[in-house]
Formats: sequence, C-alpha cells, structure tokens
Amino acid sequence: MDPAEKIALADCRVGAWVEVSNGGKEPWRGMIAKIDATSSQPIAVKWVGRAAPGLAAKPGVRWPSNTPDGLYTWRGGIHFIELETLLEVNDYLFHVAHRKGLAAKDLPCKPTNVFCHQRECDGRCVRPPAQPVNEPGFKATPAKNEAPNAKPGKAKPEKAQPAAKAKPKPPIPKTEKNKPGPKPKLKEAAEKKSASEKGADKMKGSKALEAAEISKKTTEEKKRKYGEGLGKYFEWEHNITADCHPSQLLVPFTYHTDRIFNLEEGGVNYKVEKRVERSKLKCTCSRSLLPSLTDHLGTIENLHQISKGACPWAGIHCGGILYHMHVYQDPMGRGYGIRALEPIKKGALICEYSGEVITGEEATLREHSYSQLGLYYLHDVQGKFRESKYTIDPTMYGNVARMLNHSCDPNVTTLEINLPKETNAMGDGLPKVPRLVLFAKRDIKAEEEMCIDYSPGRTGDDLKKVMRCFCKTPVCKGWLF
Repeated sequence: MDPAEKIALADCRVGAWVEVSNGGKEPWRGMIAKIDATSSQPIAVKWVGRAAPGLAAKPGVRWPSNTPDGLYTWRGGIHFIELETLLEVNDYLFHVAHRKGLAAKDLPCKPTNVFCHQRECDGRCVRPPAQPVNEPGFKATPAKNEAPNAKPGKAKPEKAQPAAKAKPKPPIPKTEKNKPGPKPKLKEAAEKKSASEKGADKMKGSKALEAAEISKKTTEEKKRKYGEGLGKYFEWEHNITADCHPSQLLVPFTYHTDRIFNLEEGGVNYKVEKRVERSKLKCTCSRSLLPSLTDHLGTIENLHQISKGACPWAGIHCGGILYHMHVYQDPMGRGYGIRALEPIKKGALICEYSGEVITGEEATLREHSYSQLGLYYLHDVQGKFRESKYTIDPTMYGNVARMLNHSCDPNVTTLEINLPKETNAMGDGLPKVPRLVLFAKRDIKAEEEMCIDYSPGRTGDDLKKVMRCFCKTPVCKGWLF
C-alpha cells in the first residue's frame, strides 16, 4: 500500500467517529476519546454497538419492541488501539437519531446517546443534525501530543484496506507495578547475630539461603521469558501469571474464581455460589471422576499422582489451580492465550470454566449483542437428563479459562461434573448446576499453548461459518463456528 493512503495520526482528533478493522465482516465503530502520540496504541476509542428490540441496555432495562433497525448506542467501554487498525475517520459517520414513532420516554438511555449511521439512515431521521455529534462529558479538545492540524475526515480506499487483524492489543500502564519484594539480606543479618545465635540458626540460615537462591533463579527466569520489565508482569491468582491485567484487555472483565448466579429476568440479582470447605469434602475421585475421564479420554494414570499428590475432586469443588500457567500476548495476532509453564499429564485437572450462571433465555439475548462485538465466551451446561437450561458467561466475570484460544486439534477438553452431596447442606438456595471443568486431553509440554475446541463435534455443514479459524493445524475445520 502507498504510505500516502494510510490514515495518519494527523487525521485523528478527539470527538471524531472511527471504523476499526477486527477481522470480521462488520468493523467495530466508535468515537475517539483520547490521543497519545507517544504510545504504540495512540488512539482511545469509546465503542458503540447496535440497539435491537429486547436487547439488554442495563440491568433490568431492555430496548423496546418498536426499536427500529440501524440504531447504535454506547456499548463496550473505552480501549486503546493501534493506528494501523483504523479504516475510517469521519466527523459525520454518525448523528443523533430522530426516528418517527420512537418517543424519548421509551428509550432505555438518553436520546442524545442514540445514534444513526449515515450510510444506514437513508433519510429516515426526521431532523438530522447539521453538526457532528460529540458525547456529553467529552472535552473535544486536542489531547497532549495530538496533531494540531487535523483534517476533516479520511478513509482508506476499499481496495487498499489492510488484511484482517486480531483484536487490538491493550496497553499496559507504566504506573502499575508488581515487583517482587526485597530479597532477604542474609549476610548482613548473620553478622548481627551473636556467636550463640549463629550456632542455633545455622540450619535456618541454610534453608533461607537456599530459598533466596530459588527466588533469585525464578525471578531471572521470568525476566528471560517475559521481558526485563517486571512492571508488565501480573499475578491473577495462585499459579497464574500474565502479561496484562484483566482490566487492560479489549473487553475488560472482573477476575472471579467462583460462579455468580444471575437467574432473574433482566439480570438484577447476583448471588455468589459458596464453595465446599475442604475439611468437609471426601475424596471420591475413583467413582465420581475417573469413570467420566476414562470414557472421554481413554486410559489415564493415577489421578492423585498426575495432580502433584493433590485431590482433583477437591480442586474442582473447593477451588484452586495446581499447575503454573501464563497468559501471554500471541505474536501471531490472535490476541491473548494461555501457555503451560510446566508439563501437564493427560487427564489432569486444569481449572473450572467460571463465570456468570444465566438462563438459556438470557443467554440468547446476550448472544445477539456479543456476536456484534465478536465475543464468543458463552458455554451451555446441559446437565443430566434435561435440555440445555443454563449457560456459563465469563464475559464480564470469569477466571483464567476465559483466555483459552481455539484450536481444531485442542489439548484441553471440557467435562460437566455434578456437584457433590456436600453442597446440599450449603443452604444458598441455588440450583445445583453441574460445573464445567477443563482437563488435559493429552500430555501438554512446558511452554505449549493450551487450547480448546470452540465447536466440538461440529464439522462441515454443521458449522455456521461466521468466523474464520487460524489455528493452522492439519485438521483445521476452516471455521470457529
């Protein structure tokens, strides 16, 4: 592409509308909220999404049944993007909607936050504004280091649009630090001890010195693998580390290790499921877990042996992660994924697929909204002897399992595990929805990426063919769904 055809930073300005490449059929759209010319991702975009009848606008509030097509509103938060992902910058890409038959009192938000796309309006707005729209609360003045001479608008020619890219990479704030604490000054402490104290503490000093050496080696290994700046290194939960924080992803989420039940219509009543206390849970791996794993994966080794001597049945229902894993930014442009930091045996427990537990009806409504933003985290829970009734949704609340990428030849699989009888005494009044649990489908090597199949058992005509697959395995199906 001729460099002159590319959108430059000088073409961007706070308050302008943009279209952003995401690798799908329809680009993401939003308004520039901030510009930082010193960053590798200099453009902060506040996203808009389509409004549709029955779509949830906020807890307990939905768009009315007479909502016309072609309307947009703020949805998706604000995220920084790379300049190369911009397809168009235009002050007049959207205007405040003024459709007949849609009264302001019927809207689930302020009328000034309902927009119409200029190429979809087709004269249907009765009073299209003459001035570009700027969201109330945005100060439409050049940000620090913003180019002063911005142009009216610019779009890349269709024939010269860039190849599809993965979700924009979120920045990592320089202010956030998670450095390890100071190393123990063993030598200095030893010099201060008296002769008698030295003799008594010789064994302790030896162990502390050994621990310090291990800590030093571990820190150096982290630096080698994940870069010298440990400020870019985050702890998500025990045994899970990452290159980013959950709030810095393209679609931020709140890290939560327990399931959150949200079963009322409109999603207004959250209840966190109680975990069983380890002291009250009996190990029933041989009869409650091993038969299902054997049917699904074939012969596997002793469950306790491959789980570092721990009880996987307790790990499922009491919480916790046994193996070290790292959330990393994929260099091939697939966003973030999970890499094992140590070998994992076939049949070993990885973690639970945690998130909101919602009804099938609520899942249908959310899926319509999520698919417009390219979000595919919903996972149905079939349960025993019944049709699909519940769905796990980690989009806004979830754990590390949310970060698993897709592969048509996965090394991780999912199993539904029924709750133990000990949960009957929890008294939380919640339905006993089976847990969705991830296990190693085969032996996983250290440094190997961990992936699941987003559409297990489906091939050819069974796939909807809505998103291309880039796993590049010999058995690639070509589509994620």
